[in-house]
Amino acid sequence: MPRHKSRLALPVGLAVALVGMSCDSPSGPQGQGAPLGPLGIAAASDLQTVLPVLAKRFTAQTKIELRLTFGASGQLAEQIKAGAPFDVYLAANQAFVQGLAAGGHIQADSIHPYARGTLVLAVHRESGTSITSLADLERPEIKKIALANPATAPYGAAGKQALERSGLWSKLEPKIVQAESVRQAFQYVHSGNAEAGLVGRALATVPEIRVVEVEPSLYDPIVQALGIVARTQRAKDAGKFAEFILGDEGQAILRDAGFASALAEPEAASKASGSTEVKALSPLVGLARPTIGSPLMAEEFGVVARAHPTRP
Repeated sequence: MPRHKSRLALPVGLAVALVGMSCDSPSGPQGQGAPLGPLGIAAASDLQTVLPVLAKRFTAQTKIELRLTFGASGQLAEQIKAGAPFDVYLAANQAFVQGLAAGGHIQADSIHPYARGTLVLAVHRESGTSITSLADLERPEIKKIALANPATAPYGAAGKQALERSGLWSKLEPKIVQAESVRQAFQYVHSGNAEAGLVGRALATVPEIRVVEVEPSLYDPIVQALGIVARTQRAKDAGKFAEFILGDEGQAILRDAGFASALAEPEAASKASGSTEVKALSPLVGLARPTIGSPLMAEEFGVVARAHPTRP
């Protein structure tokens, strides 16, 4: 198995991407005609592979530029509370969006579920083929298991829940390597810094990773929701982006990336989002191969994303 110098203590922070920089800017909301900057999108890190594809398609149709910022849903929620310049929030669960709405930070009537995520066990192929279930994580050759922070990352919470309901948490807790986000947890496995990790299916679409199904009854449904930030000066443009994500084209792209319909039942969602052997989606693979802490580049989509330190 490939071994890289361990960087497990290095926080990835937030990744920021600018999409459609060659497009025309929309005019100001008061009809002044002044150009505005890109529409700010705060997005859960499980969308880091597919959202640039959605964004490019949206920008091509609307000429509205986007700035994509990825991170753990809880971290992004705290930034929105602190006044970060976001217009739309795409979380990996409903609770963070609803919590922001309760505090007046998200327009309550703008909240909509946009996808259902699926938790899987990601195993590096060079770890061998012996891992076929959560129970196999007890094997001595499994030294490190990557898991996103359960307090701020919905997939981390789901992963911990699955291990608890399986009666494995207390046995496996010493092996857990906590990541800041589900994306970082995936990177630990992809780079060889962990033998296995509990992540979202949509991230695990690379040839080096083998996917092991997690029984959906072991964790609460991961219903991902979006909302428009209350302080936005771009409500019309934000609404257009939300409509695109919720529309037929946006939903088809999400399904192709491994997400299920938000309305699907958990077991059906797991089946709909893919089989045990997940094939890489070739248009997305270029976005799924950064090493831990490295810049993330995807020039073929007109996207340049770089990792930045997390701001308080």
